[in-house]
Amino acid sequence: MQNLLSLPTIILIVASVLALVVVVIVARRLQRRQPPSDGPLGASSALTGQVDYTSLPLDDDPSNWRDRFTNLSLASKILVILVPVLAILGILVLVLTLLPKETAPQSPVTLVPAETASLKVTKADVVRADPEITLSVIAEATGLEGVKVRVELLADGAPIPYLRPEDLEGAVVRRGRVEIEIHKLADAPPAQQGVRYTVRVSTADGLATSEQPLVVDPFSASFYAAPASPPTSTPTPPPPTPTATLTETPPAADATPAPTVTPTAALPSGTEATIGGNGGNVRAMPALTTKNRIGGVDAGNKVQLIEQTPNGKWYRIRFTNTDDGKDLVGWISATLIPLPAKVKAQIPVAKIVSVFKIGAVYERPDTTSKELDRVNIGEVVELKQKTADGTWYEVETMRGSSGWVRASLLGIPAEVAAKVSVAP
Repeated sequence: MQNLLSLPTIILIVASVLALVVVVIVARRLQRRQPPSDGPLGASSALTGQVDYTSLPLDDDPSNWRDRFTNLSLASKILVILVPVLAILGILVLVLTLLPKETAPQSPVTLVPAETASLKVTKADVVRADPEITLSVIAEATGLEGVKVRVELLADGAPIPYLRPEDLEGAVVRRGRVEIEIHKLADAPPAQQGVRYTVRVSTADGLATSEQPLVVDPFSASFYAAPASPPTSTPTPPPPTPTATLTETPPAADATPAPTVTPTAALPSGTEATIGGNGGNVRAMPALTTKNRIGGVDAGNKVQLIEQTPNGKWYRIRFTNTDDGKDLVGWISATLIPLPAKVKAQIPVAKIVSVFKIGAVYERPDTTSKELDRVNIGEVVELKQKTADGTWYEVETMRGSSGWVRASLLGIPAEVAAKVSVAP
């Protein structure tokens, strides 16, 4: 519509119509100014005497719009027609003026779908050093369900051949999560101090994560050097067999047997320390779980430090229970007992380790034996003994049950593994 009736065209039409109207009006007025014909108005040669106007027939008044339009002068007729036309043209011009101007056609916009797939490493730790160094890597994924991922160990940003190739690929994203356990190559050289080690997880199409620093403590001694070999047990010679000597002792008259006294096991002792902060709870095992609290201590109480967990976050203490005043032994958060680094280094490391994978506790170091319990991620267990090859450990769980679990379920530092005796 805008192309057919542009603004200049409309102005030209309106001007032409107005000019035509002016011409018609001027011509009409000139016609009216012409002089009258000779002879008296209304006289006729055929008439003699006066005219009786009352005898002339009267024209009837117009009764409808057609008669009225017919009786109009030419100029009036033109105005009657032109006024509506001009009004319509004026409205049309106003509408066209108010309409938005036509813009040049734009090229079609191509919508690029947003990338929804993502992959992020949330955990990269050294979790075991005996019998071989083992890494645990956990990553969260979005839009990659069922996709295989691979793992790389980098030293100062460059991939290195440190881990077994068969462990690096094949892990599949399940429910937005992937967990990978990787072992060190048998002939790989030990890691070097001062090098920044990171872990990267990626997909086959190159969707790579940012580098995640590898957490080495408390396994630094084994990670930066050859793993400690299991201790060799030295057989102890049997004690000499005593030679019995028969001595005739006369029976005592009216002998009264002495009462048997059961000795009370002495509680362990250690370095004295003072509780800081506002005091806190003491637990049976070093973990924040329900039904694990055995007592409490107040700020300023004196306690004895017996040992600490391998990660140094818990202390085993001997304390006086604020609940009932009894002398007990339990575990307390290290945040409640601030210690200088030199003092902390002298506290022995306990044979208590964390659980990194869910698994069964068996009656014997054999998967065909009876299942006694199950350990879960986030729990801790106390190591009691191990098999000669170090693949099984006898443990005591947080529920008080004892049994054998695979070493691959636990994070055992080399110095802790060296303390555990081999089962006979």
